[in-house]
Amino acid sequence: MFRFAKTLDSLLRDYREMTTKLEQLVLERNITADAIRCEELIESLEKRHEIVKRSEIICEIKGIVADDPDLLSISWLRDTLTTRLKAVENEVRRSAADDMRRGLVSLNASLVTSALRALSNLGVLEAELEVQLSSSAAEVDVKLVELSSALDSSVRLLPQCVNLIHSQLEQCALLGATQLTKFVEKLARIIRARVPLDAPFSLRFVQLMSRVLNSRPECSGPLIEALRPLKNAILSQSLGRLHQIVEQHDFATIQNSVFVDKLVAAIEEEMKRLEWDVELREEAQKNTQKCLDIVAKRLESEIKLDVENLLLGDRLRSDQHKNYRLLEIMNTLAAKWPSQAKSLLAVENESVAVIMEAIRQSIFSIIASMHREMDDSKGISPYMQELLAYIGRIEFHLSHFPSTIRHTSALSSISDYIIQVFIVNATLVRPLTDSIREKLYGDLEKLLDAIDSKLSPSVKYPNKAHLLSLFCAGESSVAQNIKDDTLPAWIYIHALIADSPEILVSPHLSVQWPIEQYVRWCCEHSDLEIISFLSGLMTSYTTLVINRHETQYVPHYPKIMELIKKGTETSS
Repeated sequence: MFRFAKTLDSLLRDYREMTTKLEQLVLERNITADAIRCEELIESLEKRHEIVKRSEIICEIKGIVADDPDLLSISWLRDTLTTRLKAVENEVRRSAADDMRRGLVSLNASLVTSALRALSNLGVLEAELEVQLSSSAAEVDVKLVELSSALDSSVRLLPQCVNLIHSQLEQCALLGATQLTKFVEKLARIIRARVPLDAPFSLRFVQLMSRVLNSRPECSGPLIEALRPLKNAILSQSLGRLHQIVEQHDFATIQNSVFVDKLVAAIEEEMKRLEWDVELREEAQKNTQKCLDIVAKRLESEIKLDVENLLLGDRLRSDQHKNYRLLEIMNTLAAKWPSQAKSLLAVENESVAVIMEAIRQSIFSIIASMHREMDDSKGISPYMQELLAYIGRIEFHLSHFPSTIRHTSALSSISDYIIQVFIVNATLVRPLTDSIREKLYGDLEKLLDAIDSKLSPSVKYPNKAHLLSLFCAGESSVAQNIKDDTLPAWIYIHALIADSPEILVSPHLSVQWPIEQYVRWCCEHSDLEIISFLSGLMTSYTTLVINRHETQYVPHYPKIMELIKKGTETSS
């Protein structure tokens, strides 16, 4: 048993020695094969001139050496695998980098692709690309610095600079989307740093760059953001120029047409300068609105609508003349840019409303004096003489801002108001004798002629004959027109009440109001509301007659009730 164990141990030791020798032989065989392969590859490397193939050979040799570092211990191969291979690798790298640059300059996609493959095989692609991108960015940086420091030569340098940027973008596009994005981000940082916001060439630069970006939408994002501060500065400068025109103008002078022409020309010029870009065009329109807002605030502060300037005299006060000129400025600018002139229109409408309200109050007061001055004398009544003179002054004053008046439709409105105030007052006059009728007829005739000739025909009361028929002698004139719809029914009711016995009280007396209060109430309420008021009056009258056990109503009672029914149905 001992001998068997000893024999087995000897055999196992021999087996291990043989295995070790065999492993050594295999290792030596592999080293020999790798050495022979490296020698073959070196010989092939010296014979081949294609840059991609040479890079592949170098890559394969380096792979073999990496897998078997013992190759470097072979004396006849060590120098080849270190010094010679490194020199060849550097040569191939330089050649590939040069080919890449030549391909980029000439936009030769196949040459660039080959160079990139070679550099990738050598494992230096990222490094060479970073060098190339940095070099391209530095070239643009130098051009932008030169452009910013030589403003006198910007006309010549600017196109060169933008063309360089365009060329660099085209070149980087050949390197792939990732490298293009990296370059664009570098370029965006350079633009932010090198192009001053107040540069005189900023608008032209943005315009030329926008054309470049339109050809490369896939990389435009960072550059659009880089150009945004320049766009904002351009818009701020544009608004500043318009603001300066407004602030520097002296509105106390009479040269308002010069101001309008200058401002309109400036706004149109600014919009024309920016119309090539959708975003800038929209912002330019907002700038126009901002400018007109500034004008509105400035004009609002200049207009003086105090009591004295609301009095219409035979001659214009200096402040009135100025007010009217400023209103014309507002109207002209608002007509030019209605969508952007809301603030101007608001100030214009408010100012005109104040003027018209003052006119209405004066008209109201003049016509109200009818009840104190009405007599049987011949000729035009004193209040009417005053009213006609006042209408002449209205015409005189409104003629100094005619386009504003036309725009606001103020003339027809004031004509309607004058006629309504007269009719309400005149149909409250009692007793309505033939001489009073004749007086009112003559007054109204003169009034309507003055309104047509000096103001504007009434829209609400266009039929002069029907108005005059209210004051013709005899009851037939009113009766003939009762069924006509030209005039509101309440006017005929007023006329019939005025022509009735005193037991049917006047509308204002039924509620114990002064005449002025009732007239104002009628002017502020609709036809239906007036009819409703008069219906209540007639209901009270009917109750009174019944309570008194009287046997008949006033003669016009049936016609009045018919008109109330008709007016209610028509208005509703």
